Amino acid sequence: MHTKVKNPSLEVIARKCGLSRMTVSRVLRDDPNVSADTREFVLRMAEKVGFQVSRSLSRAESSTTRNYAILFQPEYSLSDSFFSGIILSMQRELFEQGCDCSVGILGDDYREFLKLNRMLRARRVRGVLVVGDIPPRYAESLRESFVNVVLVDYSGNQASARPCVAVCPENVHGGHLALNHLFNLGRKRILLISGREGHYFSNDLLRAYREVMAENNLEVDPRLIVNGDFHVEGGFEAAKKALEKGISFDGIFTNDEMACGAIKALKLFKLRIPEDVSVVGFDGLPIGKVVSPALTTVVVDREKMGRLAVRRLLALEQEPELDEDLEKISIFPKLLVRESCGATRTAAGAAVANNGRRVRRILRPGERD
Repeated sequence: MHTKVKNPSLEVIARKCGLSRMTVSRVLRDDPNVSADTREFVLRMAEKVGFQVSRSLSRAESSTTRNYAILFQPEYSLSDSFFSGIILSMQRELFEQGCDCSVGILGDDYREFLKLNRMLRARRVRGVLVVGDIPPRYAESLRESFVNVVLVDYSGNQASARPCVAVCPENVHGGHLALNHLFNLGRKRILLISGREGHYFSNDLLRAYREVMAENNLEVDPRLIVNGDFHVEGGFEAAKKALEKGISFDGIFTNDEMACGAIKALKLFKLRIPEDVSVVGFDGLPIGKVVSPALTTVVVDREKMGRLAVRRLLALEQEPELDEDLEKISIFPKLLVRESCGATRTAAGAAVANNGRRVRRILRPGERD
C-alpha cells in the first residue's frame, strides 16, 4: 500500500524535479539567482507533493549553507559586456560548489557601504569576491570584516597595508601582443584610445604602448594618446575628434567596445579598414564577431578568470596560515586575428608609406574622392 509522505523532504522534491538539493533549497528560500522557469517548475512540484517548510529545516539550511558575496561598483554591473561574463561565471561556480551567493553594489556613499558590510556579516558571509577596483578604504574595511577577500580583474592598491589575493588578466602582455601585431603589419602611427585617465586598465595599456614604442625606437606622439569611456560611444567620439583635428594615424588600439565605435567613426570619414587603418580591440567580446569588418582582438578568458577566483577563495579557507603578502594569479590573454587587421587580405599594409603615414587623404563627412 502506498503511503503519502506527510511533509516531503528537499531530497524528494529534488529527485522528482531532476535537480540538485541546493537548487531546490534556493528556490524555496526565494533566492533571486534562480531562473524563472526553474523556480516555477520546483514550486509546482513542491505544491503537488504538499511540501511545507518547517522551522527546524529552515534553521538547518541557514546553518549549513556556505555564504559568499560578489561585490562591485555600479560601472562594473551585470549590464557591462566584459564584467557580466566574469560575474556570471563566479555565480555558476559558487552554485556548483554548493555555495550560496549574494551580490552587492558598492556605491559612492560610504555610509551605505558600511550598512552593506553589516548586512553581509549578519548573513555570516565567509568570503568576498570584489570585481574591478574599489576605493582603498572599502578594501581595508572588507579585509577587517572578512578573513578571505579575492580581487578580480584588479590587482589592488599596492600601497595597501593589507593587500588581497588577486586574479586578473595580464593586460600589459595583451597590449604587447596587439601593438606588435600592428607594427608587424607596418603600422607605426597607432592611435591609443585608453579608458578613463588613471584607471588601472588604461594605465596598463599606456604602459604597453610606451614599451612597444621604445622597443621600436619610436618617439611617443602625445596626440596619439586619447581617453574614452570604455564603451562604443566613447570610442566613436575619441576617433572622430582625432580625425577632425587632422591627426594622422594608420592603426587603432583600444578595448572591444570602443574599437567598434572607432570603426563607425572611420567609416563616417570614408576610411577603409584595414587598408587605411587597422583596428585591434581588447577583451574578446561577442560584439567583435558581428561588427564589420570582424574585429581583431586580445581575448581574455573571462569564464576561466571567474572560476579561478572562486576556487582560490574557497581554497583560502583551508589555508589559515596564508601569508598576508599580495598573491596575484595571472590570466594570459591571446590574440585573435580577424578582418579588421587584414586576416583575409594579402595587402594589409599597402596604404602605408615608408614613414608610417597614410597616403590617402582624410575625407570630411559628405566629401568624395
